[in-house]
Amino acid sequence: MRARGRRRGPGGGTRSGPRSGRCARSGRDDGPRVPRGGRERAMNPLVPVNDRVYLGRYAEAGGEEFYVGFHDAAWHERFGDVADLNRMTGFQHQANPYGFDEVLDIVDEVRVLGKKLYVTFNANVYTKEQLDFLYGYFERLHAAGAAGVIVSVPEAVEPAADSGLAVVASTMCGVYNADIARFYRELGCTRVIVPRDMGLAEIEALAEAVPDVELEVFLMRNGCIFADGYCLGRHFQNRNALCWDVRHADREFYTVGRGRSLSGAARENNEAYGRFHRTACGLCAIYRLERAGVAAAKIVGRSDDSACILRDIEAVVRNVEIARACVDEQEYLARMDVPPERADACADGLSCYYPEVRFPR
Repeated sequence: MRARGRRRGPGGGTRSGPRSGRCARSGRDDGPRVPRGGRERAMNPLVPVNDRVYLGRYAEAGGEEFYVGFHDAAWHERFGDVADLNRMTGFQHQANPYGFDEVLDIVDEVRVLGKKLYVTFNANVYTKEQLDFLYGYFERLHAAGAAGVIVSVPEAVEPAADSGLAVVASTMCGVYNADIARFYRELGCTRVIVPRDMGLAEIEALAEAVPDVELEVFLMRNGCIFADGYCLGRHFQNRNALCWDVRHADREFYTVGRGRSLSGAARENNEAYGRFHRTACGLCAIYRLERAGVAAAKIVGRSDDSACILRDIEAVVRNVEIARACVDEQEYLARMDVPPERADACADGLSCYYPEVRFPR
């Protein structure tokens, strides 16, 4: 599905057309762990490049794959400030601190570390002219040694693959079932990012149905309550879409008359509305995700604190190692290691990416 015409992109290219706070046991008894297809490689942490100074420390902690977005004046000069280059363009340098030339340098830094870097092109929509402009980025990224790109529209898959890059279907693509996964595989994607709102049983079924497509799942941080694939909202500082209103709304969802106080249950309810986005966590699901053969566990946070990202990498790596040594899910849940800073939220069960483990039916 190629964009028509010949356009010159930014690189000059052209183209044609648990322990403390431990989670409750789920009651599943899966027997000996058998990774999908006999896979020996562990599920990798996928880490945001929010501060290149931390790259070495991220890699040392166990980060195997990285992802990054960028800003580019040439894009905005051509298409205006309202045209998103990626999903976080509206947050400007807060979420995309690096320009394109800097990202090319980061590609080299990551390659020297022996790791992989993926670059995001996951805006809601691109015009045909914008798609052709992207091709210049793709060519230069491949020449620099980038592992691949994350794209959000079918029309971007083939030009990215033509450039020699591995192509990942973003969560914006809404890959909710095997038919959609096969559609993107046939276009040229080697991996799909599973939507945040898919449950573990659905992920396991998808992995079984499409074994030749890598799966990437959300695991830590920033748990948006909306489905990306159906969201036409845009991210802008101080003038965002519905998600901004929810995140920054008055936390007093329950109020009382003058001189009275909220009950304990009402206060807890207020806290629940604001906690999930900040502390979303899927550590208790690692055993089942690893056993299903999921390739990458995404740590969200291109604008988050680097020290917090580092601790999340360590937690993911530590628990993947525990999971791979366990005979069944119950053993993992008994042995898993919950970081102290997440223990309270874990005990409350208010920030679960995969609540079916914490609250089995």
